Amino acid sequence: NQLKTSTSVRATTDFILMSGCKKRHLKKSKRKKHDRSSGSESTGIYADPFHTEQSDSSHASGMTTVSPDEGPRFNRFPADVFSVEQRRAGWVILHILGIMYMFVSLIVVCDEFFVPAVGVIMDRLSISDDVAGATVMAAGRSVPSVLFGLVTVFFMDSRVSMGGLVGSGVYSILFVTGMCAGLSRTVLHLTWWPLFRDLSFYLLYFILVVLFFLDNAVMWWESGILMAGYTLYVIFMKFNTQAELAIKSILHKLKPVQTDSPFEAPPKVSGSHTLSNANGLLFMLILFLAKKRCHFQVHSFSRAVNVPLGEETSPKTDFCISDTDDKNEGLEGGEVRGDSPLSLRWPDTRCQQAAYLLLLPARLPLWITVPDVRNQKSRRFYAVTFLVSILWICVFSYVTHWWTNQMGETAIALRFMGILVTAICHPDLITSVIVTRKGLPNMAVSSNVGSSIFSLTVSFPLPMLLYSLSHGLAPAAVSSEGISCSTLLLVLMLLSAIVCIVSCKRKMNKALGASLVLLYILFVIVGILFSFEIIVCPLF
Repeated sequence: NQLKTSTSVRATTDFILMSGCKKRHLKKSKRKKHDRSSGSESTGIYADPFHTEQSDSSHASGMTTVSPDEGPRFNRFPADVFSVEQRRAGWVILHILGIMYMFVSLIVVCDEFFVPAVGVIMDRLSISDDVAGATVMAAGRSVPSVLFGLVTVFFMDSRVSMGGLVGSGVYSILFVTGMCAGLSRTVLHLTWWPLFRDLSFYLLYFILVVLFFLDNAVMWWESGILMAGYTLYVIFMKFNTQAELAIKSILHKLKPVQTDSPFEAPPKVSGSHTLSNANGLLFMLILFLAKKRCHFQVHSFSRAVNVPLGEETSPKTDFCISDTDDKNEGLEGGEVRGDSPLSLRWPDTRCQQAAYLLLLPARLPLWITVPDVRNQKSRRFYAVTFLVSILWICVFSYVTHWWTNQMGETAIALRFMGILVTAICHPDLITSVIVTRKGLPNMAVSSNVGSSIFSLTVSFPLPMLLYSLSHGLAPAAVSSEGISCSTLLLVLMLLSAIVCIVSCKRKMNKALGASLVLLYILFVIVGILFSFEIIVCPLF
């Protein structure tokens, strides 16, 4: 019973967060002994750690799936300095503090380097903010999931499930978008075209994934189709403006449609109004711990926005560098002027010095290794900044997952706490909140849906394709268990999210944020009830 409870909790954690692409299935010990004695061990590149048997459908079709080579299982995390007993005695607090600092480090690298590099790429390619968010930003911040998938395929022993893919999409579309709306400084307005475009592609690719999962095996050409689908998605973005005009002209012929009516048009943000970006999260974290208000002298944490928030396209929105870098340094009225490069200058006051020393271990390696594109001399190295900042995001994300895993091994209660930690300390959430607080809601929402598309068309099929190619084009085994319930939950969550957005008149306000977060909480609760078999899915 204790093993059953432990594995159920683990399955719940993976189903909800889906930071990796695995789901552990609950099986009785008698069933496992029977499988071992009969020689029917599970096969596939994601073999179940609890030896879940392969579905009969793959055998009936005559397919032979491939599995990792026999041998000791690869441990994706290094050994901890403290034993489980020592962590239970109180040393787990160091892991909790380390996770909090990794959260701060992720904010620093995303705000200071990753998002500015995306801004330069957006300007160089002359693309709108929603296109940049759906492609460049979504792909960049999803690299950790691709690396995790590669490690899982070639070195570990677990199986891809539909629940993981569904949970990843629900997290990005519902929870992250809801947090962006809740943490927005002002009421922002969404345009319908980016949302319609990205959700259409997401549903199309999700249907393909469901069809490929039905026989519990994914052929190499099926993985290739999914990856070709992402290429088609990127090509479509090249002609996004033309497609938008064509669709709107068709709708106008069928029925006069005014996408953004005058009484819904948002007010323009004056050039003198400064919107704080991601460091607002950092301020809130530090102020919450310090229990008092301090004005830290931190550069490049705010910018002046002078674009219509409800505008359909904004290909020249430059939010990464100021034209007058040397004139914008310093504080004025407790807020930072301009968007100056990262500075390691020693501050004056004690409060500022304390914040400086706190952030120095995270900022110094970044300042040394990553060119700051907000500096005119380093602007041409935007590609290097983009790639190196992604590497740092992978490092900080890996350490966060490592310490979260160690914390979960300490106690079951801390394992559930790790669910919340992993949901918050996620590059998707951090980068989306950054651009939302910069006044770019379409970029934030498109990046959320774009990350889900990237998960279906790259993070999932790429590792499986590489493994199949390295094993004689053999099909890779997956788990279709619970596919009906997962699909039903996803459709219901997406329909509910669309209803919430329409009810709020496409305004990213507190009401929309609360409704989307509540929907995600409902999804989590239903997932837990399914995992513990308290409720049974009606679709079989």
